[in-house]
Amino acid sequence: MVTEEEKEEISKKVSFDFEKLKRFISENEDFAKQDAQSGIFCLGVLVHLVFSMQQASLGSTPFEKKLKGLHITSRDVERLYTEAVEKVNQYSYQNTYKDLREYIAEKLRICKKEIAKMSNQEISFNFVCGLELGRKFKS
Repeated sequence: MVTEEEKEEISKKVSFDFEKLKRFISENEDFAKQDAQSGIFCLGVLVHLVFSMQQASLGSTPFEKKLKGLHITSRDVERLYTEAVEKVNQYSYQNTYKDLREYIAEKLRICKKEIAKMSNQEISFNFVCGLELGRKFKS
């Protein structure tokens, strides 16, 4: 397990600014109109944060193996969300990312049918964009 001192050091490396993310979404017309896209984008951001936690704690990112070469389908979205939340809990960051997790859960829940109709390419694109831009929302 991770000691309190290690948790504090990791916390410094993986702090997150949810307000900055909300501003980014509201300023981006595509996301403002498409809850499904913003939910998948934010899932990518959450997975980026999991990578940050793992890199800080383990020196590697084993969660990356779950991404199937970044070819994400609608069925993968729910699995990745639950597995990412499990990792956040494992690293004791439940409160740090609570707003982000709730936002994603709401978007994925209300857009489940819409996500199922999206192409795999569109899902993968939005997810990877979140994954790649995730560092923009660190504070």
